[in-house]
Amino acid sequence: MNEGRSPATPDLSKASFRYAMGHFPTGVTVMTTSAAGRLHGMTVSAFASVSLEPLLILVSVEQSTLMHQLVLESRAFAINLLGKRSESTARYFADNARLAAPEFREGSFRLGTTGSPILNEATGFLEATVHGTHRAGDHTIIVGQVVGLEVVTEEEPLVYYRSGYRSLD
Repeated sequence: MNEGRSPATPDLSKASFRYAMGHFPTGVTVMTTSAAGRLHGMTVSAFASVSLEPLLILVSVEQSTLMHQLVLESRAFAINLLGKRSESTARYFADNARLAAPEFREGSFRLGTTGSPILNEATGFLEATVHGTHRAGDHTIIVGQVVGLEVVTEEEPLVYYRSGYRSLD
């Protein structure tokens, strides 16, 4: 409570919003899809479960990205869960320089039932088909119905917190 004090005027800038959100730790994933003969992946931390009946997940994707275009075209995607040893993979799929060449190295993935790449190093994955979308500012919330999943290892997760990758250690 702020008894006896006047409330501070909040700074509602993009920078203050990013700073505040940076204080909330999130897991790190690589979202993948395949459309028009192209395999594509992108690091995503805005991912969550939605429902157990039916099994639904959500991911928030910036509308200006290639991922947004391809997922709406393919209507399917995978979420690859990253373990604490996968920081370099998270950084790779967050860097737009990867778009200049094929994004996936032979032998580093397999195609799942939806045709989306499943990373060999993922600690687990969920595959989904697009159940619905909701435009929200400069992003689209994509709700996916889970059609496949597997936990591959019990490795601790890679976490993003205060502008850096971390582990639970």
